[in-house]
Amino acid sequence: MPALVPELVNMASDPNVSTTDLLRRSLVVAHRLAVPELVDWITFELDGFRGNPIPPYREIIGRPQVLNPLQGYQPLMFPDVKWTTLFSKIKIKQSLPELEQLAKSETGVRVNYSAELEHKLRESLAIPLTPSVAISTVQIYGIVEQVRSRILKWALDLEVRGIIGEGMSFTPQEKQAVQQQHYHFGDVSGSQIQISSSGSTQTQANTQCTDIDALKGLMQALGAVLVNAKGDTADELRAELATLKAQAESPKPKWEIIKATARSIKTVAEGAGGSILAGLAQPHMANLLALAG
Repeated sequence: MPALVPELVNMASDPNVSTTDLLRRSLVVAHRLAVPELVDWITFELDGFRGNPIPPYREIIGRPQVLNPLQGYQPLMFPDVKWTTLFSKIKIKQSLPELEQLAKSETGVRVNYSAELEHKLRESLAIPLTPSVAISTVQIYGIVEQVRSRILKWALDLEVRGIIGEGMSFTPQEKQAVQQQHYHFGDVSGSQIQISSSGSTQTQANTQCTDIDALKGLMQALGAVLVNAKGDTADELRAELATLKAQAESPKPKWEIIKATARSIKTVAEGAGGSILAGLAQPHMANLLALAG
């Protein structure tokens, strides 16, 4: 039976595994590691954020419209930028399972305003038509992928720290190591998760052990995102990954080669623009370059 964390990494890297199933598996890991903030976040994603603060990645910009009984949906125009901003931004509260189904829609998605905002809009219209916000399935899919990326990064971070979960359970040492970290998933912007030590001062140690940990983290991140990747960029990164693996297996790794390879990967990753590759690889590259001097 596979260990919990490697299994989670494999699930997050497999496009055939739904994000809903990934979240349920993550909930098991979070419970067994006794990380209440992650249990809460995963539970909200599975059940919906109704009545709870909405994470920034669930706030999206849509197209305000009204339903005209004779002409169908028509654009809703506002007199100034303030009103346009207010009524274009929508908070997606639905559960992740619901979002995965909505992302399959071929006609887009329409979201109703809150009762308060709808009342304000109706009062301002010459004819009290029903307002709503049109959003694309791509935007819904983007939310699903944000969640998936956060789970993958968390699992990779656990692996780097040696928290594996053999035998479908965690040792007291693994649980203690996790308690020294703070993972913030729901209150961050962008695609990064925030990880910080609890009650300790962050210092950089230029030791071989620490450098090796950073190297392994980079290799794991690259390996995860290159599983199904195709094209010249993916082939170039696989070649760089092979170089890193050769150095990692060497009894005397040449850090000049490792740093040069990391810089090359950084350049390629940044050139990938907005893809998950850059988001996953960049933190590990930054750690490796900093630690390796």
